[in-house]
Amino acid sequence: MIYGLYKEKIRSLRSTEEGLRRVSRRYVYAKLVLFAFASWQVYCAVTASFVLAWWLAAAGFALYIAVCVLDHRCRERIDRLERMIKVCDGELSYLNGDFTPFADGAEYVNADHEYSYDLDIFGAGSLFNRLNHTVTRPGADRLATMLSRPGEDRDYILERQEAIAELKDMTDWRIRFLSNLPVGEKGFPVNRETDYGFVRRMVIDTPLPYFTTALAAVSFVLGVAGVLPFAVFFMVFTVQLCLAGCLSGLMKKKVMGVERLYAGCRKYVSILDDIHDAPFRSSFLTRVKADLFDGESNSMEAFRRLSGILKMFDWRNNVVIYILFNGIMLFDAMLVRRFRAWSGRYAGYMERWVNAVAETDALVSLATYAFNSPDNVPAEILPADSDLLLEASGVYHPFLSHDKAVTNDFTLKKNNVAIITGANMAGKSTFLRTLGVAYVLACNGVPVCARSFRFSIVSLFSGMRTSDDLTRDISYFKAEILRLRRLVRHVKAHSFTFIILDEILKGTNSQDKLSGSAFFLREIARYPVSAVIATHDIGLSALETEQPDVYRNYCFEIERGADIRYTYKLHRGVVRNLNASYLLSLMMHEECGTPLPDSQEH
Repeated sequence: MIYGLYKEKIRSLRSTEEGLRRVSRRYVYAKLVLFAFASWQVYCAVTASFVLAWWLAAAGFALYIAVCVLDHRCRERIDRLERMIKVCDGELSYLNGDFTPFADGAEYVNADHEYSYDLDIFGAGSLFNRLNHTVTRPGADRLATMLSRPGEDRDYILERQEAIAELKDMTDWRIRFLSNLPVGEKGFPVNRETDYGFVRRMVIDTPLPYFTTALAAVSFVLGVAGVLPFAVFFMVFTVQLCLAGCLSGLMKKKVMGVERLYAGCRKYVSILDDIHDAPFRSSFLTRVKADLFDGESNSMEAFRRLSGILKMFDWRNNVVIYILFNGIMLFDAMLVRRFRAWSGRYAGYMERWVNAVAETDALVSLATYAFNSPDNVPAEILPADSDLLLEASGVYHPFLSHDKAVTNDFTLKKNNVAIITGANMAGKSTFLRTLGVAYVLACNGVPVCARSFRFSIVSLFSGMRTSDDLTRDISYFKAEILRLRRLVRHVKAHSFTFIILDEILKGTNSQDKLSGSAFFLREIARYPVSAVIATHDIGLSALETEQPDVYRNYCFEIERGADIRYTYKLHRGVVRNLNASYLLSLMMHEECGTPLPDSQEH
């Protein structure tokens, strides 16, 4: 259904685009006719001294300019439609499993993060790669922050659930928003004040420009009236030009600063227009809109005024205007004053505007993911006094297609440790990542791949992908110990922690690994934690017999027959069937002709 919607949207957009292209072609013909007509009238007026021809020529050129403006607007609409079609094509690629049109967030990969490296949050084919549809760099940064530091406040999560649900239903608006030109900068360029020097300060920071301007006006009027000789006006005119010359170096810097600032702001104008026109009702998005457009902090008004200032800076490029305006009213000093006044009024709001746009941008990405995943469900936050950490029904990993994924049910109580055993490739690590990714999505208000998902708000820490680092002289085992140390410190620093571990102490011998893992699980269970541990050490399952109120055994069982069948279904209990020896002997039998053990021949 979603696939067909994007196909239909592309068809509709292409139809509208073709209609506008026909209109644009008519505008081209109209411009040619009007220009020819106006030129002919000028020729007639010059050669025949026909007065009416001058009026007809003026009317023709006026109409020509009007048609040029209309054609420009038409072409802008065509460009926007083309970008909207590209957005829909990108969504079709997404639905087909091709995420290359979207940034993968490789720059956010951090092997030392509490969980993002283990859970494939960033990088090629990552969760970020699937979620990220942002059009601004600050939006991508905000999305990365949300995924690496999810909400730990109930109101925060509920507000974002509401905002995502609202944006999810605004399909046409989201497509339009996502069609904005990308903004690569992290924020608006900052125009830093420089030391003006004594003469420049005298010209800019004192009433001198007003005095000389008034003197020029008075001397000109008195010169026209014959009270004073015009030489007085020309003297004042020359003095003001000299003062403007003293500002030439400063003006060059100011022009560059204003142009850079305006270029950065202009990229946001279309985005701000879309946000301004959006009929938001959710509390969070309404606040974002207020931050952008209400009262003194109206970003659109600020950019309109900045555009006017830039136009006045552009006037300086005309030599005649430069000489006249500076000679009459010390125009450069007035411009610097006006830009400083603009900066003083609006510069303090720029960070707020960038943050508001970034929040909206990130939420649009999450809402687009929610729209593209109609089978996902909103997560429910459990009461603070609940004894459950999470309760999932029909949960599966978002990297798996809905129609092929094997779902599982799972409940984890607070201060409980789930020990999961199973054969190789039976699904243990994928299930751990399923829980972790679902938890991260839930804490950001994003619908989860499950029939239902209920959770308590706690911190998250994982240990699944530890590796050695020869550049820092860190062996694999040392890296494991360092990761576990970080885990303990994290647990001690937070009120409650959800722990996900895959195979503790892989870097040591079997007996030492078993005793060390059991010791660690007994010690960590003394703290306010809930944990899910995947292991090949079946001996760890004895902890349930030792403390059944804390430890619970689960397993991913396989079915052994002529072939191994992986069910990927989670069960209570301890695994019975393993596959390492079987697969190894089968491989040697196929490659080297080694006889199969009697128990493995079928």
